[in-house]
Amino acid sequence: MKISNQLSVIGTKRTDSGFTLFEVVIAFMILTLVLLGIGQGLYISQNAWERGEAETGETQRLRILSSMLSQQLKSAYPYNIKIDNEEVVLFKGEDDSIMFATTLADQTYGGFKWVKYSFKDMTLFYKEGMLPDKELIDHVDDDEELLDSDIESVKFEYYFSEAEQWQDSWGMDEGMPDAVRITVSPFEPFLVYIANALQTKKIGDG
Repeated sequence: MKISNQLSVIGTKRTDSGFTLFEVVIAFMILTLVLLGIGQGLYISQNAWERGEAETGETQRLRILSSMLSQQLKSAYPYNIKIDNEEVVLFKGEDDSIMFATTLADQTYGGFKWVKYSFKDMTLFYKEGMLPDKELIDHVDDDEELLDSDIESVKFEYYFSEAEQWQDSWGMDEGMPDAVRITVSPFEPFLVYIANALQTKKIGDG
């Protein structure tokens, strides 16, 4: 046999002592692809887990906020105040803010307190104070506490049973709404019925 022919089969002929160079290269390539696949799978799984943790944390945070607001609204009370010598009920709402009196006050002092939630620039703000408060109207406009940020949207709607309709706003001369519908994205809207609304009616009704 010629020398050239002998050299041509060195890389392909299996011997009793091991694998050919070609087989080693193929095995190495397969192993590399397998490792790459495993690494990619782990990377995707890690990202999915981190996203899931972030979404779970955000969901839990918004649920806590919704629960606090719901409890305060359920305990809303038709607290009377005077504005420009006119007696009105402390309950005022817009589509992006709500203010009312609640019986959920500090256990140390008891009594009533007023609370205000307002949403602007994807941020939910909170303000509260004890009642009675002769300078309430002035305190409402003081600096608010940042309650949470990066919220897509918050919307309040108010139900008036006599008109059988939802309203985007509620004035202090209207008593108290029968229910409030609250939308905190990305959750579905939820209703809060106000038990003490039965004690009020629109100011001026007979």
